Amino acid sequence: MEKWIVYAQYGSGDSYFTETVSRVTGTREDAREALLAATRTYREPMREKWREVYRMPGGDSYLVIVKGAVTLSEITMGIAELVHDSKAGASE
Repeated sequence: MEKWIVYAQYGSGDSYFTETVSRVTGTREDAREALLAATRTYREPMREKWREVYRMPGGDSYLVIVKGAVTLSEITMGIAELVHDSKAGASE
């Protein structure tokens, strides 16, 4: 069974962050479903005004734009498949 992560990438000032949102064991479709669900709830700001979710070419990533009461966040979210784990050996 394949292992995946759903990740989020965003910037703040001069810093750039990547965060693991969830881990998924299953098919690419299972990971894509978890990703789409995460785009609807990730980083809910106080008093969210609106949220736009754009699918990127290929379907494995999205651009999420969230407007809160005083903030506007732009986040790239995607999936990544585990191809090596030194704790468990190769996973291909």
